[in-house]
Amino acid sequence: MFRGKYFTSLNSTGEAIAVREQIPEFACGSDGYDNMAFYAIVYDEEDKACGTGRLYIDDDSAFRIDFLGILPEFRGRYMGDLLARMLLYKAQELNAASVRALVPKELTRFFARYGFISQNNDAAQTEMRVDGDKIKLEGSCSKGKGQECAGNCENCK
Repeated sequence: MFRGKYFTSLNSTGEAIAVREQIPEFACGSDGYDNMAFYAIVYDEEDKACGTGRLYIDDDSAFRIDFLGILPEFRGRYMGDLLARMLLYKAQELNAASVRALVPKELTRFFARYGFISQNNDAAQTEMRVDGDKIKLEGSCSKGKGQECAGNCENCK
């Protein structure tokens, strides 16, 4: 069983940044948003940090999720799902009107299951957005549950 934990910039951001630097897609240091972000870290059964993500308010006063990733050796165990839910729950807790994420094309279906909708079609990545009241923390299609379906999940094809 794995578990998740929240951190803020008031806590130490060092562990979240150290995990982020080990994820091949994010091999980068800290940036200006690290000092004002909420972080989620997921740990495995042996209490090893396996992945991280952050939520912050960007220069346009919009809530944004980025650097959401899992170390390669821990992928495929639904840890990314836990991180996404944790960050979206925190956004709801903070009454976010909407949440944005710049997403690689191959991950648009992952984000769509939480209610995110593509805002553009850049070649390598797409800007996705979900209104705060349309966040789907269950992480699956809401068709038949009284909510509007995004129409792009596996259950709808």
